[in-house]
Amino acid sequence: MVAHASLPNADLHECKGASAATVGKTIVASGSGTATFKYANPHGGIYFSNIATPRTITYPSVYTKCDPTTTASGLAVEYTEATTAKLTYTGTDSVDTRIIANICLDQAAGADRDIYFKFYVNGVAITGSETATTTQSGKKVNIQVTYDIANFATNDYVEVYLKNNGASGDVNIYSFYLTALGLRG
Repeated sequence: MVAHASLPNADLHECKGASAATVGKTIVASGSGTATFKYANPHGGIYFSNIATPRTITYPSVYTKCDPTTTASGLAVEYTEATTAKLTYTGTDSVDTRIIANICLDQAAGADRDIYFKFYVNGVAITGSETATTTQSGKKVNIQVTYDIANFATNDYVEVYLKNNGASGDVNIYSFYLTALGLRG
C-alpha cells in the first residue's frame, strides 16, 4: 500500500468538483464533511479623481453622503461597483469585510474646520468608524478611513458620509477611493 502523500504527481487527482469549478475559486470546507468552491476574498473598488473640478458638497452640517460620481475599478469579485459612490456585496455567504476609503479634500470657509467621516452600511452609521481631519480653504488634505465589519451579507452595501463640524464651509472632494475586501476565515 502506498501513502497518498508519496504518490507521484502524475497519479494525484483533483478535488471532487474541480473540473467544473469557476476559474479563480478555491475549495472551502463547510465543517460538516463537504466542501464547495468559492472565491477566497470577494472584493470591489470605486474611485473618483478630478483635481481641477472637485465634487463640492454644500456645507454638510450633519452627516451627508460623500457622493462623487464614481468609476468601477473593473476588478470586482462578488461586488457591484456603482457610479453612486456605493459598493454592494453580491456573494451568497456572509463574510467579514475590511472597508477602506481614501479621500483628498479641502473646505471653503477659510479658517480651519474639522471634517468628520464615517462609514454607513445599508444606510445606518457604523459606530466606531468615525474619524476626522482639519483643513482650510485651499489646503488639500488626505484622510484614510478603515473599518472591519463582521458578517457582511448578500446585498449589504457601504457608503462614506461626512460632515463639516465648523460653523460653515462647503467641502470639496478632489479624489475618492472606496474598496471592500471580504475575508473568509
